Amino acid sequence: MCIVPDIWREERIIESFDADMMGRLRPQTLFLFLMNSAWNHTRGTGFGYEAMSERNQIWVLIKAQISVKRRPKWGERIKIETWGKETVRFYALRDFTVCSGEGEKLVSATSSWMILDKTSGRPQRFDRQSDSFPWQAGRDEMETSLEKVQELKNGGELARFRVFFSDIDVNRHVNSAKYLQWMIDSHSYGHLETTEIKEIELNFLSEALPGDEVTVLSEETGIQELCSVRRAGDGRELCRGRFEWSGSE
Repeated sequence: MCIVPDIWREERIIESFDADMMGRLRPQTLFLFLMNSAWNHTRGTGFGYEAMSERNQIWVLIKAQISVKRRPKWGERIKIETWGKETVRFYALRDFTVCSGEGEKLVSATSSWMILDKTSGRPQRFDRQSDSFPWQAGRDEMETSLEKVQELKNGGELARFRVFFSDIDVNRHVNSAKYLQWMIDSHSYGHLETTEIKEIELNFLSEALPGDEVTVLSEETGIQELCSVRRAGDGRELCRGRFEWSGSE
């Protein structure tokens, strides 16, 4: 039987292809690092990709909240920690931290997930098997909110993108990091060069399909920016995001 660690730990070095033109870790790559650490933690357990596939089930990310103190830079070594907090109704909650090699905390994050039946798309309740997973109830890196990100009221279109083959992951869905990339890439060079992302909050509402064209809309509300990714064909909202920016360090 696989012994699952209470807290999963892994290290990475920021490679040149992980960084933007300023040498900072790309937000979407940071997001991928976090998601991959979650996958690694469940690998070989009853909640890993292989075991879930045998039960015709899939993990679906519902919401992610990320607080960035400082983005690591090209060549920097980072340490990622993640743990499952608890289950709340149909949701499984998971937190993350990213620290520098010297122990400086760079990123805090939390997330909520559901298990769906692949055929029906219906949420599945957590069974007794979940009792064997080392949930760390009360170990909160961030408070996990299950509330949806605020809806845009007067959003203006920033950009359009097409879903390509390379955007689809092994679950045959557009990878969740792609929605964040679309939102980021909708902004101008000048904006991205002179600002830093401090807060990211994402709600995943539906899925883009191969060949779809999507639009990214934006609306500023004080120091925050709200973004929405929608299918161009029918206007269906696929992902909703909230960002807080500050002057580049």
